[in-house]
Amino acid sequence: MIGIKPLTPEHFATVAEWLSKPEINQWLTGEWRDRVIDPTLIGVAVRNKRNRFFLVRSDGVPCGLVALADWDVVDKIAMIWYALGDPASGGRGVITQAIRELVRTAFDTLGIEALHAWIMEDNERSRRVLEKNGFREAGRLRLAAVHNSRRLDRVYLDLTRHDPGVGFADASGGIVAVTS
Repeated sequence: MIGIKPLTPEHFATVAEWLSKPEINQWLTGEWRDRVIDPTLIGVAVRNKRNRFFLVRSDGVPCGLVALADWDVVDKIAMIWYALGDPASGGRGVITQAIRELVRTAFDTLGIEALHAWIMEDNERSRRVLEKNGFREAGRLRLAAVHNSRRLDRVYLDLTRHDPGVGFADASGGIVAVTS
């Protein structure tokens, strides 16, 4: 079973360790990329009122992070981002399900109207995670990211609570709630 819970201090070191791994942070924004992350930085980010961090658990074991950043409470928008910290949990839809839960929390609990995410143009796995959750490409910033010493486009995807067909599937794949 996949679940998300607000990130608490006892897991800051674990998350910092995950985000320090080059195979993970290579996909993040420049301020997180190619560096060792100190748990104190995680604490600062968690305390920022414009962020919401959630620990992802699979069968009770911490395995990843999903987060909202740049939450604008007036315009009711936020950026979504995520990282799978435990490679052994890969390929099982863990982050896809965690994003689904985060989208539900953003729309139904926090009152957010629109979410967006950005990916580097060559990150197809991340694109699939977002598209499985109803996100659609909204545009791109050309040559706005560096990956493996190459300049690439940042591709932006978005989702609104009012998008046709926005719904949430239960474990059997059936839609259990639809926003409209």
